[in-house]
Amino acid sequence: MGRRLVTALTALCVTVLLAGCSSGSPDAAPTVPVARVAEAADCMAPQVLAALDLTPAPGTAATVPSSAVPHVDAPDPGRVPSTFVAVSAVECTPGGTLVDTAGTWSSVRARRLDGDTAALEAALALGSASASSQDCAPSASARLDLWLVDALGRAVRVWVPDETCAGGPRTEVTAALDALEVTDSTTYPVGLLEPAPAPSP
Repeated sequence: MGRRLVTALTALCVTVLLAGCSSGSPDAAPTVPVARVAEAADCMAPQVLAALDLTPAPGTAATVPSSAVPHVDAPDPGRVPSTFVAVSAVECTPGGTLVDTAGTWSSVRARRLDGDTAALEAALALGSASASSQDCAPSASARLDLWLVDALGRAVRVWVPDETCAGGPRTEVTAALDALEVTDSTTYPVGLLEPAPAPSP
C-alpha cells in the first residue's frame, strides 16, 4: 500500500512539473544573444533599412544624398550587455515619403531620445507578449529598430519584444520611449520611388 502511494505521488509530481514546463510564460525572456557594441548608432545601415523594409532600389543608392557618408553593416539586435551604460536611445522608423528635385523618395526617420533609460532597459528585457487574436495582420506603421547609446557615442542595436502578432513593440517599450525627451529628429531619403518628370523642352 505504502509503495503504491509513493508511486502515485511521484507520478503526480512529474505530471505537474511537465505541465508547468509546457505551459511556459509569454513574459519569459527568450534566448537572445548579447548585442555587440558598435562605434555609433546608424539608422541608414543596410541591416536596419532591411528590417524596416526600406532597402533602396538597385541603382538608386548612389544618388541618395545621405549615401555620401559610408554606412557600415550593423550588428544583429541583441540583449543589452551588462557592462553597457546607456544615456540615450536612437529610434529608427519608416519616415514616409520625401519629395525633392529628383523625385519622390522613401525615407527613414532617426530620433534621438535622452533621459533615464532604466525603464526602457527593463521593458527590453521582457519577452514577446502572446497574441490576442490569430486574425490580426502585421502593421507596417509598427516597424521599429532601436539603439541604445552610451556617453562615448558607442551604441548597441537592441532586440525589441513584440506586443502581439501585429508586430509592434510591447506597450512597456513604447511607454518607456515616450517618457524620454526627443532632442533630435532627422528624416533621410532612402530609395527613389518615382523620378521627377523631365522638364519640358
